[in-house]
Amino acid sequence: MLFTLLIGCSGEQDKVVIGYCKALESGKLDEAASFLSRDAKIMLEKAGGKSLLAEAGLGFKQRKGIDEIKITQKKVTGGSAIVDLVYKFKDGSTVGDNFPLVKENGSWKITR
Repeated sequence: MLFTLLIGCSGEQDKVVIGYCKALESGKLDEAASFLSRDAKIMLEKAGGKSLLAEAGLGFKQRKGIDEIKITQKKVTGGSAIVDLVYKFKDGSTVGDNFPLVKENGSWKITR
């Protein structure tokens, strides 16, 4: 149901992004929110709350789920990072995305 193959998933930042995507796909909105930075959570609440996360998860389901996530690039500079990836969906489509992260209280968190 979730991912048949995770390519390039070796660093802490990669695991945060993959965990977030898995949580969204499976509808675990509280778990997905746990991967967000404090500022991202505040922005999320101002923009409509967890319903926005649910919409993102629905987007995965409309493409019949995620077949593969390929990390294409990662840049870490001190306490910030950017992870670029490509989703391959079970309907055959692909979509590129990127996730900015920040180190917050010793853990990597997604900032958007």
